[in-house]
Amino acid sequence: METLVLKIVICSGILLGLYHLLLSKEKTFVFNRFYLIFSVIFSLTIPFLTIELPELNEDKPTLLIEQEISQPILTGQIVEEKSFDLNQILLTTYCLIAVFFLAKFIFSVLKIKNLKGRKIIYKSKKIVLLKRDLAPFSFWNTIYISEKSFTDSGIDERVFMHEEIHIQQKHSLDLVFIELTKAVLWINPFFYFYKNAMINNHEFLADEEVINKKNDIKNYQELILQEVLKQQNLSLTHQFNFNNTKKRFIMMTKQNSKFAKVKKFLAVPVFAIAAFVFAEKVYGNNVGDLKNDYGIKSNATKLSLNHSEAYKEFIKIIERYEPIIKNRDHKKFTTEVPREVQVKLADLFDNFNSTDLIEAPIWVKYTEISREIPTINQMNKFLISSYKIEIDGKLVDNKVLKNYKNTDFYNVYILKVIPTNPDYGKYDYGVVLYTKAFAKKYNAAKKITVSFKVDMAEYKQWVKNDTISPKKNKDAKVSQPKKEKITKTIFEDFSETKTIPPPPPPSANFVQADFPGGIHDLRVKIAENFDSSLFDKKTGIISTSIFISVDENGKTTDVIADGEDIAFNTEAVRTVKLATNNKPWKPAKDNGKNVKTVFKLPLKMQFATNSPAK
Repeated sequence: METLVLKIVICSGILLGLYHLLLSKEKTFVFNRFYLIFSVIFSLTIPFLTIELPELNEDKPTLLIEQEISQPILTGQIVEEKSFDLNQILLTTYCLIAVFFLAKFIFSVLKIKNLKGRKIIYKSKKIVLLKRDLAPFSFWNTIYISEKSFTDSGIDERVFMHEEIHIQQKHSLDLVFIELTKAVLWINPFFYFYKNAMINNHEFLADEEVINKKNDIKNYQELILQEVLKQQNLSLTHQFNFNNTKKRFIMMTKQNSKFAKVKKFLAVPVFAIAAFVFAEKVYGNNVGDLKNDYGIKSNATKLSLNHSEAYKEFIKIIERYEPIIKNRDHKKFTTEVPREVQVKLADLFDNFNSTDLIEAPIWVKYTEISREIPTINQMNKFLISSYKIEIDGKLVDNKVLKNYKNTDFYNVYILKVIPTNPDYGKYDYGVVLYTKAFAKKYNAAKKITVSFKVDMAEYKQWVKNDTISPKKNKDAKVSQPKKEKITKTIFEDFSETKTIPPPPPPSANFVQADFPGGIHDLRVKIAENFDSSLFDKKTGIISTSIFISVDENGKTTDVIADGEDIAFNTEAVRTVKLATNNKPWKPAKDNGKNVKTVFKLPLKMQFATNSPAK
C-alpha cells in the first residue's frame, strides 16, 4: 500500500510540474483544463494497471518461504503480555483524518447552500440575492450575488456572463472532484496545488469568453478590481479575489508563444513514459499466471515432454486444492489436504526433474534427519565435561558415551553456547546425537514441509493482491533439492555438520506463537525486505532455516539462520529482524499456560535463467 501511495504522489507531482513548466503560461485554456483533470485521474489509476512486457533473458531468483506442518521447537513456561499492531493504529489515524476532511467538504457545501438571500430567476438562471455584501460567485447551477449589486437594470452584464460561463462549463464539477480526492488522499501535497491551478484556469476560461464578446479589457479589469475588495471565504466557489487577479490580468493581454501547439503534443509522450514507469510491469513468461490468479491450471495445459510423469500426476492432484495454494494458506493445507494426499505429493516430488522443480507452483517434501556420523576423534572430545550431551532428545552424562561406538549414531550436530543462552559459562559446546533407531523412526514418520514460490520480481503484485503468482522459468538447470534438515536453536552453529535435531514433542494441547497479522503477513514482510540483488551471480538453489526465538513478552529475542551460504544466512537474519522489529507475537501456549518457543521458517532461493520468448 505504501508503494502505491508513493507512486501516486510522485506521478501527480511530475505531471503538475510539467503543467507549470510548459502549459500554465499559454492560452490553451480548454486543453489545460482537461490536462489537469486527466493528470489527477491518471496518477490515481496508473499504479493499479499492468503492462505486459516480453520475457527477459536474465537470471531471476525465486524465493521460497517454507512452513513445516509441525512447527514447535522448544517450550518453557512464561508470562503472557498483550500486544498491539502499530500498522492498524496508523491506518485508523489515516482514516480518521480522511473522515475529517470529508466532513469539512460537506460543511463547505452546506455553508454555501445555507447562505441567506432571495431566490430569483434571471435570464433563465437561478440567482440568490445575498443580504451580505459579497463578491459575486457561482456554485453548481446557481449564481450568488449581493442585493446591492442587483440594480433596476439587473446584474452587470459582464459579471453575469462571467458566472454564467462557470455554470455552463460545469467548473464546479472539477472543484468537487479535486476536493474529494484531497480528502481521501490528503497525504498527497500536490493535490492542493492542483486545486489552485484548476481555479486559475477556470477564471482564465471565463475571462476569455467575456473579453471575446465585449472586447473591453480595461473596463473589465476595473470591474474586477472593484469586486475583489469584497472579501469572502468559500472554498468551493469561483470568486473575484486578490489571489489570482494579477495572473488574470496578465493572461487577458498575453499572446500564445509560437511553441504553444508543440507543448500540447509533448504531453503525450510524458504520459506514455509515466505509464511505463509507474504501472505494474509483468513479463511475458508470467502473464498467464497473473490472469488466472495463480496459474496451476494454465501450468497443467503447458505440460511438455520435458516434464516427468510424476510432475503431471502432481499437477492433477494439486488442481483440486487450487484455492488453498492460491492463497498460500499453510494452515488449510495442513487441515484440509488429507495426510495420504500430502504423502503422495511428497513421493511424487522426490521424482521431479530440474524442469519440474522450476515450474512447480508448490513444493511438498519430507523433513528428514540426514546422515552425519561422528568421528572417533569427536567421540573422544565429547567425554569432556565442557560438552553438553543430548542423545535422542534426552540429556545424558558424558560418561554414557563410553557405551557407544561412533557408528551407533546416525547424526551429530555440534553448537557453540552463546552468551544469551542459560548454559553459557557452564558449557562450551552442545552436542546433539541421534541413534540409528531414533533417526529411522523419525524419518519413517514422513513429516511434511510445504513451500510456496515467491518470485522477487512479482513481489509488488503479491502485496497488491495478497497473493503471488509463481514465476515460470524455462530451460534452466538446477540440482535436486536436498532433504530438509531438522534444526534446533538453543546454540550458535559451530561445526561443519549442518543437520539440526528435531524438536522435543510438545503436549497435544500445544499452540504455537502467532505473529501479528498471521504467518502470511510475516512472509509478506520478509519478501518485501529481502535484497535478492545480492545474489545475482548465484546458480542452483541456496537455502537456510530461520529460527525466531520469542520471549515471555511475545518479543523476538533472537534470530538465527542455519544454512551453508553465509551471505544468504546474513541477509535472511537481517530481513527477519527487520520484519519482526517492534512486532510483539502472541506467545505460545502449552496445556493452557504461556510458554516460550522458537519458530522455524525455512527459506530457499532458486536461481534459473529465463530464455527469451520466441
